[in-house]
Amino acid sequence: MARRVFCRIVDRPDGLFDVTATIEPDQIFRREGVASLAEAERWIDGLRTLMAALGAPVLRADEPGGEAVAEPARARLDSGSGL
Repeated sequence: MARRVFCRIVDRPDGLFDVTATIEPDQIFRREGVASLAEAERWIDGLRTLMAALGAPVLRADEPGGEAVAEPARARLDSGSGL
């Protein structure tokens, strides 16, 4: 059975971005210090493509229902949010 993957982009105070992907139930992958939001979104797009091939949807971490995201920028969290 394919596991769900939740992703999140967090703005850092220093202007960089962190990307976190969590594979249920508790496997966490991080990419820290990404230079631009566009680069973070490309990373999530690549993850989404890979996981789709495996039958595992990439979902929004900030949606209570875990709705799938058509646009990665919509999964972005506000500056200063903790992980």
